Order: sequence, then structure tokens, then C-alpha cells
Amino acid sequence: MLFFSIALSGLNACNSVHSQNSQYSSLLERQDTIGKSAEWINVKKYYTDYTAAISKDSNDIAAHLDLSALYLNEARVSGNQSYYYKAALQIIDRILNKPNATKDDRFLALTYKSSVLLSLHQFADAKKTAEEAVLLNPYNADVYGALVDANVELGNYQVAVEMCDKMMSIRPDLRSYSRASYLRQIFGDNNGAKAAMKMAVDAGPTGFEATEWARVNLGDLYLNTNMPDTAKYMYESALMYRPGYPYAEIGLAKLARSQKQYDSAITHCENAIRILSESSFVSMLAELHALKGDAAKATEIHNDVLDLLKKGEEENNKEELARHNGNRELAMAYLQNTQYEEALAFALKDLALRPENIDANELAAWIYYMKNDAPKAKQHIDKALITQVKNAGTLYKAHLIYTANGDLPKAAEYKTQALAINTNIDEQLLNATVKTQLTSN
Repeated sequence: MLFFSIALSGLNACNSVHSQNSQYSSLLERQDTIGKSAEWINVKKYYTDYTAAISKDSNDIAAHLDLSALYLNEARVSGNQSYYYKAALQIIDRILNKPNATKDDRFLALTYKSSVLLSLHQFADAKKTAEEAVLLNPYNADVYGALVDANVELGNYQVAVEMCDKMMSIRPDLRSYSRASYLRQIFGDNNGAKAAMKMAVDAGPTGFEATEWARVNLGDLYLNTNMPDTAKYMYESALMYRPGYPYAEIGLAKLARSQKQYDSAITHCENAIRILSESSFVSMLAELHALKGDAAKATEIHNDVLDLLKKGEEENNKEELARHNGNRELAMAYLQNTQYEEALAFALKDLALRPENIDANELAAWIYYMKNDAPKAKQHIDKALITQVKNAGTLYKAHLIYTANGDLPKAAEYKTQALAINTNIDEQLLNATVKTQLTSN
């Protein structure tokens, strides 16, 4: 089961940093490079301080809040999301039920809870929780950030813009600039998206995870708009400032893939997986083996990913506190496995929860296209393009879908738009064109 199972087995068997208070979850030792940093030493010290304060006074709400924030940070940095989100929610719910919790305490707890719910893809509940928080404090930037994210995921894009404006007016910083960048990208302003993400990078401390996340995303914007050299500089800079950073390794893997340097792409992808066992990273590894010509290896990895996601979904269905909505991940895994009926079933579940979301509609459109259902594919790709997003991959899919529907002038227009943004179209899309044509003949 390759690196995915290795990473997971390492996670399950890892050592932990124990709490002085057994009712709170221990820290899990970080993997490899990220476990050797001065940052990790500080995290362990803070954890010891917070749990000691709670042991001394179980009504110390400030220590409870600090510990829940630490769990949220560890979920993001380490990738042990299910473990830490459950730990954070347990603390947050305790805070919300404490009679001595002040209005400010409840506000912070609700804001943190909204962040967790977003990460669990419980978007409607995240929005509701953030709206409850903003009633307690309408002058905090973080809660508007949660409202930006929730409304984006639900497809309420104009509301998301309004929330981002409020966030920017309160605190223009890395978090607000990065959200402005994403919204500009959604509305087709790629140059504006780059400018805002550059401001996000410049606003953050070098080497911090959030800063290097923004730098990698800036690299992605350059890569997706035909500027590979600048993208490479961004990815390599992120690795220099934060050695072993998995998202930067994936950036370099995407760059190498776009240049058909598959061995290099595989190496970078494997480097990322050793640190962070994201299913999307492992799926990318399978795609790289397929592009390299090793179909058997690609199938093996895709099957491993799907099996592990299905097992995770079974466990998730038993979870009451921190249930993750995995519809999109399962849809994509089934799609990669060419199990189109199953992929469509999960994609439509995702779409039912957020019918106006452009990404959910793009996924449904592509599955319908691969099933040779051109009319339904067109219906959903039209919704995916409603914000005038200028993503070469999305526009090239529109070209293929309109071609399948017999609207050749519109298909040609979408192809022209796609190539104007990025001449290097993903080889999987080109292969899909051939596959579908052979199937229909």
C-alpha cells in the first residue's frame, strides 16, 4: 500500500506527548522534518503549560481556549486532523457549557468551533456557528474569515465578498489578503489574485506555516498562468524557509508534472507523503505513475486510496462529535478508479449540500462527461463558470463538454480562453479527450 499506508501506520503507532491532565488528548509526535523544529519545541512547552494550568484550576477558561487553539494549529501543521479536531471540539463544548464563561469566552469558542466545522466540511453548520459568534462580537476579523470561507463553500459568493470587505476593514493581514486573493480568482481576476496573495506573503513572518502556505498558493497562481519559473522560485523559497514543507513539495511535483518530468514529480510527491498523508497527494502519485506508463502501479495506488477512504468513511459514520463530510473526496477517488456510477453518487451528495458551489458543479460536470452524458455535463459546467472563473483546466473541460454537445463555436471559444491562460493543459484532460472519443466511436 506504498507511502499512504506507511504514513498511516506511522501515525497510528506514533509516540505522544502526554498531558498532566488525562481528560485532555495528548500531542502526537510530529513526523520527520516538522518534528525537529524549534517551533515544535515551543508547541510542546505551551501544551505542558496549558494542561498544567487546567490541572490546577479546571475553571481556567483562558487555558482551555489556548489549548483548543493549539490543537487547531497542530491539525493544520501535522495533518492529524480527525484526532485534533475531536480534541478541540471536546474542549470547546466544555467551554460553551461552563457557567463562568464570559461573552468574550463564548465568542472565541464559537469562532474556533466554526473553524473546526469548516475543516470537517460541515459548511452550513460552520456558517450558522460563525453567525452566532458575530452577534457577540461584530468587530473581530477572524469570525468574518470563517464567514468568508463558509459562504464560498456554500456558493454564496457575493456574501463572501461582503464578509471579506469587513474582514479587511478590521485587520488587513495575511489571512484577509489570502481570502481576497481566492475571491479574485473565483471572479476571474488572476492578476488581482496574484497581487493580493503577494501581499499575504509579505504580511506574514517568514517560515511560519501560514506564510509558506500563502507562498505556495502564490506559486500555484503563477504555475496556472504560464509562469513556471516564478512558480518554481516560490516553491523552492517555501522549502528553504520551512524545510520539508509538504505543500511546497507538491508544488514542485505539479511543476515537474507540467514539464513531463515524471521521475522528479514522483520524488517530490513521495517527499510530501512522508510528512503528510493527504489522500489527494497519494492520488497524485498514482496519476504520475499512470502518466509515466506504469498503469499497474497507478491502479494499485488508486485502489489503496479508495479502500482507505471507504474504511475511513465507515469509521466516520460512527463519529458523533467530529464527523467529516467526505463526499467530495470519495467522489474523486471513485472517479480516479473509473467507477463513474459510484463517483456520481457521492458527487451528487456533495452537490445537494451546496448546489451553487462552482467546484461541486465542475466535479459533477466532469463525471457526467466521462459517463458520456453530455447534456447533464453542460448543465453543470455552465454553473461552474457562472462567476467567470479563469482557470485553464475548467475552461478546457468546458471546451470538451461543449464539443460533446455539438456546439463547436462555443467549444472553440472556451479552448481559446483556456490556452490564453495556460498553454500547458493537464495531460489527463488530453487523455480524457482521446478516451471519450474512442468510447463514442
